[in-house]
Amino acid sequence: MYKTYTLANKAQIILAPQQDTQAVTVMVMYPVGSRYESEKLSGVSHYIEHLMFKGTKKRKNTQILMREIDRLGAQYNAFTGKEYTGYYIKTDRVYVKTALDILSDMLFGSIFDPKEMEREKGPIIEEIRMYNDNPMMNIETIFEELLFAGCPLGRDIAGTVEHVKSYKRDDVLAYKEKYYQPSNMKIVIAGNVDEKTEALVESYFGEEKDTRKPIQTYKPATFGSVVKKDRLVIQQKPTDQAQLMIGFPAFDYNAKENPAVAIMSSILGGSMSSRLFIQIRERRGLAYMINMGRETLRDTGYVYVRAGLDPKNIGKAINVVKSEIEKFITKGISKRELQDAKTHVRGALTLAQENSSFGANWYAKEALFARNMQTPEQYVQALESVTEEEVVAVAKNIFKLTQMRVAIIGDAQEKDILKHL
Repeated sequence: MYKTYTLANKAQIILAPQQDTQAVTVMVMYPVGSRYESEKLSGVSHYIEHLMFKGTKKRKNTQILMREIDRLGAQYNAFTGKEYTGYYIKTDRVYVKTALDILSDMLFGSIFDPKEMEREKGPIIEEIRMYNDNPMMNIETIFEELLFAGCPLGRDIAGTVEHVKSYKRDDVLAYKEKYYQPSNMKIVIAGNVDEKTEALVESYFGEEKDTRKPIQTYKPATFGSVVKKDRLVIQQKPTDQAQLMIGFPAFDYNAKENPAVAIMSSILGGSMSSRLFIQIRERRGLAYMINMGRETLRDTGYVYVRAGLDPKNIGKAINVVKSEIEKFITKGISKRELQDAKTHVRGALTLAQENSSFGANWYAKEALFARNMQTPEQYVQALESVTEEEVVAVAKNIFKLTQMRVAIIGDAQEKDILKHL
């Protein structure tokens, strides 16, 4: 069971002890990501994430900072999403003090040296190019650009090359000050947590004061046009295999329907025995990779199907997806499918909990987005209570063909795909 409390500076702490592990993950997450940015500063949240590794008052440059973490054999990284930015160090429990020291130093003491800020634009531009050149990595970006057209959620998290080149130091630091305040932090320590942990957290994260009230507003989610031709995007690329992503608007992070959506996704495309995998890969040989998943945000979400396949088979695959959805809605699911999906989701969650990093990420997101925080065990309880009728009901709610969006990277022609929408 987790413990949560608040420091005097209003930073929220979550301690999530885990049995039978010698590892500890320290994670700090802020409610800021690309949807909070102005168009001019598109990608700046991701840019700031990079800059946190470029030296502090205490550790003057990247080499000193990285060497101190590397010598521990630790795993460490940071990540930026549409609605959050996170930093973590996973290490042997005996080094938790060092992990807390380094993370607090990065987040409170980074110097943002002007030369380093300019230099780091180069690696970020190359990161953007890397994603753009890799269809499997880029398909989600162009799908979200289509689904959320005209909304900040539709922008690439990293911005564009032009945006990155245009950043000015004063603008970047002003943006950082809006969000990187102690009262906006969620600090999770998961794994081998002991009685000394609270005092350590207090000593490293409790002294910093807010310099201003953090900003927490964002533009509501909106979806792009439902005109058929506006629900399709094709990025022409001379690849042997096309990437296909089909998606539908769905539910937000706190929706009561989410456990039923998880079961629906498992039955349709969550495993090698799922309906779409059997029909598209095993029965027809149309694709090697085929799966279904979902994304949940503060005020919206979506369900998607992804596949990698020969461009000539895209239309056939779309037709199979539509046919399986229709069967799901009209004929329902069996008791065995329902039970197997529950055990599948529960089993995957059990395995994930072997890793302290999973626990840290789980509780950080719960602290940021949940109206009422829940443990993985409580989520499983909600999952177990889902009925066949509820699963079919969410499918009927989600799968409206007039809302279906299709994104493709590869050698495909619009006229050939539109007739399948």
